[in-house]
Amino acid sequence: MLTKTAFFLLLFSSIFHIAKANVKVPEGGHEINLAKPSAVLPKEPGIATSSSLESPNAPGKSVWRFEIQNQPVNAWSVQLGATVQSDIKQGDRCLLLFHARAVNGNKAFGAANVERREPPDFSKLGRTEFKVGPKWEEVVMPFIASGNAVLGKTGVAIHLGGEVQSIELSGIRLLDYGPDFAFEKLPQPSVSYEGREPDAAWRKAALERIEKIRKGDFTLEVVDKDGKPQPNIGVHVSLKRHAFGFGTAVTAKWLNDESEDGKKYRDIVSSMFSKVVFENDLKPFAWAAEKDPKSTGGYRKEWIDKGLAWCAEQHIPVRGHYLMWGPWEPWSKELKDKPEILRQQIWDHMVEKLPVVGDRVVEWDCVNHPAGWEANACIDTVLGRGVYANFIKATRQHTKLPLWVNEDQMFRSGRQQEEYAAIIDGLVKDGAAPDGIGNMAHFHSSFLPSPEDMLRISDQFAKLVPHLQITEYDITANGDEKLAADFTRDILITAFSHPAYTGFVMWGFWEGSHWKPETALWRKDWSPKPAAEVWKHWVTETWRTDETLKTDAEGKASVRGFFGRYDVTVNGEVQPVVLGQSGDTLKIVLEK
Repeated sequence: MLTKTAFFLLLFSSIFHIAKANVKVPEGGHEINLAKPSAVLPKEPGIATSSSLESPNAPGKSVWRFEIQNQPVNAWSVQLGATVQSDIKQGDRCLLLFHARAVNGNKAFGAANVERREPPDFSKLGRTEFKVGPKWEEVVMPFIASGNAVLGKTGVAIHLGGEVQSIELSGIRLLDYGPDFAFEKLPQPSVSYEGREPDAAWRKAALERIEKIRKGDFTLEVVDKDGKPQPNIGVHVSLKRHAFGFGTAVTAKWLNDESEDGKKYRDIVSSMFSKVVFENDLKPFAWAAEKDPKSTGGYRKEWIDKGLAWCAEQHIPVRGHYLMWGPWEPWSKELKDKPEILRQQIWDHMVEKLPVVGDRVVEWDCVNHPAGWEANACIDTVLGRGVYANFIKATRQHTKLPLWVNEDQMFRSGRQQEEYAAIIDGLVKDGAAPDGIGNMAHFHSSFLPSPEDMLRISDQFAKLVPHLQITEYDITANGDEKLAADFTRDILITAFSHPAYTGFVMWGFWEGSHWKPETALWRKDWSPKPAAEVWKHWVTETWRTDETLKTDAEGKASVRGFFGRYDVTVNGEVQPVVLGQSGDTLKIVLEK
């Protein structure tokens, strides 16, 4: 899961992507004075260069060109900046505009920020990411300022170092519409992604793969209690829980809540999902509170025990999240100069927690965020390159459960993806290969990869470790619920059609309990959003086996169905069975 800081980087951002057209800027805003733009470049030679020239044909009459020959460690190491010289208040509706184009290439990428420059903190009043082609395109970022500007210390910063590329920028403007302007009147996102079209060839092929790899042929043999076959008997076979982990993050508190919302919460978890993960309840920061049965905070041992018991009763497997966290936290920063104490505290937490939770979870995120969202900002910078491998080896001495690594942005080229792949490759070579690779898959509408790209990248990671999982999916679509629904449909199909994937887990489903309420599938009043209808259609209706059969003369009936847990009804008797291996014969013994 992303930190609160990373969340705010996304919350007040959007993108509007129009080629060869000027966006109609609404009246009512005042122009924010900006100082003359200037370039920021790495000190190391051979990384990037910049130049400025007057161009009467450019949208802003002058052009900045950046040539990034070698990708720097951080994207912000190459940027175009302009200091804000007017006031901006928290809550103001603002609009950033500029033009950009790729030079000597098909696409160019960047991230636009309005930020406070108070090192080491560069808090964002607004942020978005953008992609442009070889013709001038207008990038528009409407945002609600998440804080006050500090004169002389606030500015526009367009980060360009995330790719090796050549890009030109022109005509930066920033407008403030005050706190009362209707945000929806500002230019809003209009984005899509490759492969969205209804008749996309990739989707047809993926659905065909699903029929082959997610189903099996089974024989049900019905006998009486003396073992005599029962011919010509009606048999109803109904899938109750997928073997594939169609899942969501939950909280122990809401699984125990006795209000009407709590009952609805449990009903949707039981009817819509075949896997869950506790959002925060098993994390180290909550563990101390959970151990205290008298705790009155948001995390209680009583809740987690009852929540795990409820999941077991419902036959819903639980992911364990997590044992180790890579990025620096306040408590770990205090131990930077005491690496052995830091290491011991991490190890002690794992040794204490594993036997208490036991086999009430089916797997663990052993290492979470090993690459992190910033370069050189994880504990391995102090504890050494081998810390993750050593931790996995140590954990295996205390549990036989599968151990996963978990990181974000696996589908996005750049530092985080590359470092994640390198870390996993290193774990394999160090004899500490994880049992699976988790992709958090937090998406923003400014970057939505095509399903074909996601399949290709999945192939590459599956060569390192053959089991993959989407572990924390959500999509921030800036109010475009149709976009969110379509992308959710297509990434669901993508994952379910790829043989390496064992699950697809969302990071929450209800606005009433979600770290990013906009991305929830159900609104606070429990009305479904279009993405919820997508989930219901595919997971509980289309990918569902419900068959009525009759046994033959030998008391056997054949069925082809999705792998999972079934209720088999014969003569009014309901028996649970698990269809797990294609070709299996399952015997149903009638007691009556």
